[in-house]
Amino acid sequence: MSVSEPTMIGVAEATHGKLQRLKEDGHFREMADAYRFGIGLALAQGVIPKEISSRTVFSVATIDPQQELKTAIQAVLGNQLEGLPVYKMAERLADWGINELSALAEKGEIDVVKLFDQIEAAKAG
Repeated sequence: MSVSEPTMIGVAEATHGKLQRLKEDGHFREMADAYRFGIGLALAQGVIPKEISSRTVFSVATIDPQQELKTAIQAVLGNQLEGLPVYKMAERLADWGINELSALAEKGEIDVVKLFDQIEAAKAG
């Protein structure tokens, strides 16, 4: 049975302002970049975020025109998707990641290298 994927995706209402702020403060060139990075951060952290009530922000075609994010989410999460549309999980991952990035941004610049070094250290530890 095929899962119906949404054509529009977003983040929780409370997260939307944080997404805008990440762009406005110059941490990311575009909101879509922060959205994609948030997904990658959540995947790297190994989190499975809770369901959110999302506000539509982007079309899937804008965020993932080549379906590379979809493929990555399927590869990393596999059976953990449990029939959930991949792009609904992408919303949850992006929402979690944006909240993490926003918390880092409030402390100053987002040091991507340091962030991923911490992830690697946690996995090795």
